[in-house]
Amino acid sequence: MENYTAEELLEIVESLGLSGEIVIDDDRDVSIEIELEDFEWSIELGPESPFYRSVLLTSVNIYEDAPHVLVNSWNQNHITSSTYLLTDNETNEPIQTGSGHYVVVLHNSFPFFGSVTKEFIEFMFHCFHEDVCEFFGIEEIGETENDIDEKSSEYEPIPVLEQLQLELTVNPQQSARSLAKSLKISKYEVNHLLYGHNELFEKEGTSPPMWINKGDTHE
Repeated sequence: MENYTAEELLEIVESLGLSGEIVIDDDRDVSIEIELEDFEWSIELGPESPFYRSVLLTSVNIYEDAPHVLVNSWNQNHITSSTYLLTDNETNEPIQTGSGHYVVVLHNSFPFFGSVTKEFIEFMFHCFHEDVCEFFGIEEIGETENDIDEKSSEYEPIPVLEQLQLELTVNPQQSARSLAKSLKISKYEVNHLLYGHNELFEKEGTSPPMWINKGDTHE
């Protein structure tokens, strides 16, 4: 079984373009807290230790109405995370906040069995972050079909995915930060494309990873 320090796991978080902080609570339990403008999620590591052998990823959202349908639908349609309605252990009734809202927890966990690599952990963190964005209903505002139909077909911008491939053809071995600067998009968008299309891209190294088009070789 592999072991990782909290600092190594935080470095993986930061390689995705996210900001995290190692937190030790009053019970000496350690977590990495990832806070964004609209939401936050946690990597819970357990009691303070030099090395950790598993992680629990969690995020919490609040709903005005009992979200049974949402919870069931999520668990049927997602692989890298699941949800549950927070309930009282004694009564088995849903726990509600002071304002009467319901609490839903999004979570995933995995141990570091079988020589788990940093690349695998990075991928799992990336997938959970994507799920958290969906969990909070955060997505890019796109054009409606009517808007697209009204546009002239004389000029169609190159899709961002193709721009990314072209950029790496001209200037291979770039970090996600460098690619984001070249394409004038966010580092998060770049990482979403790079990790979401591993049939097109591959990386070399880890601090930071340098990306190339898959199949390209460079000295």
